[in-house]
Amino acid sequence: MPNTFRPLYISMFFLSLLLAGCSGTPTRHLVSDVCMIQAGQTSREEVLKLMGDPDSKRMVSAQTEEWVYYEEAQSTLQSTPLVGGFFDPDGYDMVVITLSGDTVKQCRYSGYDDDELDWQDDYSWQETEKK
Repeated sequence: MPNTFRPLYISMFFLSLLLAGCSGTPTRHLVSDVCMIQAGQTSREEVLKLMGDPDSKRMVSAQTEEWVYYEEAQSTLQSTPLVGGFFDPDGYDMVVITLSGDTVKQCRYSGYDDDELDWQDDYSWQETEKK
């Protein structure tokens, strides 16, 4: 009788491993979330519902506030256990939302990839022929 339950135990073990791999911290997708914010129409509460709490806040004036959402693009080496902390990210995404009173006044997105400026290493286009 114990042998009949062995496949059940093995499949339950692999199922628990599979489900454990799905757990983790929720991921923000700044690029898609920021598309839902419209200047002059989206309220402070809607921004909090869509984007969550900002990574930083600052008061620009008495009625104007800036919220910053920042996310690093994790490189493959950063996800390596034990040594991942020694590697730099591949880039970042940043959203700056300016609130005037209780309404979004402006929403700006910027992103940077680590290889974005690699074109500068190609100096062949700058070389001139000397006569």
